[in-house]
Amino acid sequence: MAITSALRLAAVPLVLAATATLTATAPATAAPATAAPVTAAPAAAPADRAVAGISGWARMDYPVADEDIRIFVDAHGLFTPHDQGVAASSWGTFRIQHWWPPKGDGQPSFNWGDFKVDCVSVNGPDVAVTGRIVDAGPYWQEFLHRKQPARMGLSFHVPADGGGPTRIGLTAPTADGQPELPKCSAKSPDANAIEGGYTVLDTRR
Repeated sequence: MAITSALRLAAVPLVLAATATLTATAPATAAPATAAPVTAAPAAAPADRAVAGISGWARMDYPVADEDIRIFVDAHGLFTPHDQGVAASSWGTFRIQHWWPPKGDGQPSFNWGDFKVDCVSVNGPDVAVTGRIVDAGPYWQEFLHRKQPARMGLSFHVPADGGGPTRIGLTAPTADGQPELPKCSAKSPDANAIEGGYTVLDTRR
């Protein structure tokens, strides 16, 4: 699966390769991390504007069965009739976290990144979100401490009931010093959600 090559560097799980382009409780041995804090929405939208976005969390399918990758998201945007799917303004947070069995080498077996949303795109069941990293576990410190903290992307396909599985995609930051991942840019979702789920809100409908 694409996640294996794009989001794994050597033997360290989910340490992103810099050039690479989600209902159960987390494992009891996971590091003390919680979902990124929910960001309050702005005041009610004017009559000519609408709010759309996505919230929820899920465990993402991964080729290594005893590893646990979860994506938490609470991301919304304010849309005008001329926005064509991309919000005029966006707010919220998302978290990517990954736990794997300790290897007995004294190294951490948990990693995470918390992100502040900077773009939301909603087109029916398909949602794209980008954000800049604001806190990170041991393996993503490099992304956090760049001159401009790294931007990552998420994509979701959340079909109506009976429309097939929910899918998730992760898009890594570009290499330090290279042009950044554009806002609302995320590869197609290619991994099924195997636990949990998401809700897409769209007051434009």
